[in-house]
Amino acid sequence: MRPRRENLFVTLIGLISVAGVTVGVTAIIIVLSMLNGFESEVRSRFIGFDAHLKIKRPHEAPIENWKTMEDKLRTTSSIRGVSPYILEKGMITSESGAHVAFVKGTAENTITEVTELRRKLDVGSVDFGPQKNSYNGIIVGYSLAIQLDLGPGDTVTIISPVGVTSPFSLPIAKKFIISGIFRTDMFEYDNAYVFISIADAQRLFEMPDAVSGFDIKLEKIEQSWDMQKSLLQDLGHDWAVETWYDQHSDLYSAMQIEKWGSLVLLSMIIVVAGFNIISTLIMVVMQKTSDIGILKTIGANSKMISRIFVQQGLTVGSIGIVTGCLIGYTFCFLQIHFKLIKLPGDVFFLDSVPMELQWVDFVAIVCVAFGLCLFATFYPARKASSLQPIEALKS
Repeated sequence: MRPRRENLFVTLIGLISVAGVTVGVTAIIIVLSMLNGFESEVRSRFIGFDAHLKIKRPHEAPIENWKTMEDKLRTTSSIRGVSPYILEKGMITSESGAHVAFVKGTAENTITEVTELRRKLDVGSVDFGPQKNSYNGIIVGYSLAIQLDLGPGDTVTIISPVGVTSPFSLPIAKKFIISGIFRTDMFEYDNAYVFISIADAQRLFEMPDAVSGFDIKLEKIEQSWDMQKSLLQDLGHDWAVETWYDQHSDLYSAMQIEKWGSLVLLSMIIVVAGFNIISTLIMVVMQKTSDIGILKTIGANSKMISRIFVQQGLTVGSIGIVTGCLIGYTFCFLQIHFKLIKLPGDVFFLDSVPMELQWVDFVAIVCVAFGLCLFATFYPARKASSLQPIEALKS
């Protein structure tokens, strides 16, 4: 009865080890896929609103003779679109209130070359020309429109701080008609940006022959870093060139830290399962001591004995890894196609939890899990291989 109980206990510990590896691998796959999904959604929204590259002067200095620079950039290979812009802070006022916002002056034909502003429109159109009452058009963010109770056709005033040098100075102000409302579902954009024509921005901010910078769209987003280096070498240190990553580097870095931090923390589940594998194999060594002695007596060397226990441990780990991969992949597949887990739309910018499977992560997870399981076999295998035949047969 006692050997049977011991065998049953060893089997139970082995099953717990398999379950531990399975849970660990499943959790890592699901969590990393979820983080990849959120990162991809955030990146697509940023890139849809921002350009691949942004060229400007250090310390936001105005760029004179900007048309010459624009023509030069347009002739550069791999550059698909160029949009000069003016970006300054101003105050937008309506009958319902006022709000400080980033006022971006640009051109209708070029802004749509480098961003997806037209696709992001909730209502209206990209039209900075004269609207009703002869006021020019303005495009505002969705959250800003709600806050100021604005809709297409409403009149707003943009007030510029430029020119206010004393308490008695009057700021520059200009009226506009709402021609469109954009929606990115990113609060920092929808609540803080408005678009007007570059000519209106030059008058508002007293920059008659200058711009703040250039938005650049490349043929492929992967060319951003190579093009950044090329432009910096060509233009010199009097210019700043930012990639789409640089424009939000803190956020992207935080997401990467979160991703790899999650991998390390969730790997602890597999580490615990590894200790169970160690316990299982040690108990097997204790139970099979006499059998090990017999094997050594008939000619089995330490390397062969060690290999037996390594293979046994890896079998337990491999079953857990394969099962975990299947469960994790199946869950992610179902979430991607059937959106099992919903999100409240009034809180998040998505209606369901996003998932994105990346094969690089998949391979990394399998390698980490397999490595931990392999490491867990070393001590029991060494203990089994170090047993002396005579002492083993006596036990």
